[in-house]
Amino acid sequence: MTSVETSEEEPTNQPTYQARVKVAYDHPIAPVEKRPAERHRNFGKSLKSNGYRVRLASITLAVALCAGSTPCASQDGERPSVRNVSPPKVIRTYRPRIGADFFKQDAVRFERARVDMSGSILADGHNLNLYAAVLVRRDKICTTAEGRRWACGQRAFIALRSLLEGKSITCRFKHVMVPPKAVCWVGDSDVTHVLLSQGWAELADEVTEASYVEALASAQSKKAGIWGDGPP
Repeated sequence: MTSVETSEEEPTNQPTYQARVKVAYDHPIAPVEKRPAERHRNFGKSLKSNGYRVRLASITLAVALCAGSTPCASQDGERPSVRNVSPPKVIRTYRPRIGADFFKQDAVRFERARVDMSGSILADGHNLNLYAAVLVRRDKICTTAEGRRWACGQRAFIALRSLLEGKSITCRFKHVMVPPKAVCWVGDSDVTHVLLSQGWAELADEVTEASYVEALASAQSKKAGIWGDGPP
């Protein structure tokens, strides 16, 4: 048998191992594209970081606006406490509070008088009892000589209100009487004298002052007020 030796020649155009290694190291490696999931994570971190910056800027702006102005509300919505202080330059005036104070001065001026629904006189919150006058009860019914009845008490109440309601009065108190009685004026008019002369009050017992006795006699002679026949 004839053996035939064959020899395989390496192709001359194939690079050697060393050449291939050199080529691999000489060529730059292109960057690997990031995966979509990693890109989403990085985008979320960027948004979160920007959110922190926005909140910090808002807080800084709020602090700047509050500085030097009225207290601002807290972040929890709680309103700041406000001090309850009296306004400046309050002028306080002395006003009698008890009966004994009325006798410390010759006359007491009341800013506003009123007549309540029962017919009682009040001045700056104090009950007043007029000296020498007995006020007619509001529910009093008078009878004429012919037997006709009329609401004289209601008419006396209206006259008293017309004389005093909402007006300032000056009173001088007689401390020798219990309870204390007051002689009061509306302007220059003696309240008791006006009521007696118009027939809307009766003269109190043991009162002998000539001016009051004459005022009562004048009303009775003219049949004024409760001494008359009532409204036509």
